[in-house]
Amino acid sequence: YRLLEVDNRCVVSCLLQMRGLVTSDDVVHSWAIPSSSIKVDGVPGRINQVGLCFLYPGVFYGQCSELCGVNHSFMPVCVEAVCAGVFVDWIVDNHDMNLNANASYTCSNNLCAGAWGAIVCVAKKIWGVTKFLGSCYVMWFYYLGYYGVYMPIKVAVVGSFDLVWWTVSACLSVGRWVGWFAMDPVDASVFAISYLGGKIWSGVCFAVTSPIAASVWVVKGVWSGICAVVSFPYVAFNALVDSVSSFNENGVQELIAWQVYRSTKRFYWALLNRYSGK
Repeated sequence: YRLLEVDNRCVVSCLLQMRGLVTSDDVVHSWAIPSSSIKVDGVPGRINQVGLCFLYPGVFYGQCSELCGVNHSFMPVCVEAVCAGVFVDWIVDNHDMNLNANASYTCSNNLCAGAWGAIVCVAKKIWGVTKFLGSCYVMWFYYLGYYGVYMPIKVAVVGSFDLVWWTVSACLSVGRWVGWFAMDPVDASVFAISYLGGKIWSGVCFAVTSPIAASVWVVKGVWSGICAVVSFPYVAFNALVDSVSSFNENGVQELIAWQVYRSTKRFYWALLNRYSGK
């Protein structure tokens, strides 16, 4: 009852970067689809463009969003997003329909006529299903290897890098001091005593001037160490589960970009296969 359906829907492919050209032949209109955050003005004598990339199939409704006259409320917008294969079929069917209407198209491909054509069509369908299942199988191994092996190893390596770096730095510092002590034991001993004495004196001053804060700091440090030791297996397990089962923002963007890339390749190959025999 909202008068949103149209006679001829605008059919586009999902997960495919497309560009829409919008103009008008009478007054200023606005081609808008609120659910997809699309709004572009149609201006007479001018062609505006808008990028389209629907992430999933569906029917998206909109209306003219510019006051254009008495029939402004009767100007619906309807976009149908379909998969790449259906979009190719829609393009080819409309192209053939236009050519047949102009009486300038003759089909030179008689391969799909008769029993042999039926066999070829069935073979093509089987081959398409086989390719689809093969791609799903390959992608399953890809995601399993990436999120089941690579990401946990990456989290473990990055998480332990700071600890390893601190340990190596401490060992190198001790080694340099030992070498210094072997060459000049007096200066090395004075430096060590002054360094340790300064640390001890700072701690004593802190404990004397602020005993409550010092006690809280010691208890908090001991408690944090105990919690870290006790909760390490739980934290490691959660990190493993999160790395396998969830995506961060960059992961989602990479996944969408990869799906758009695969859909674009599938679209061009399907279009090439449909027109290669004509």
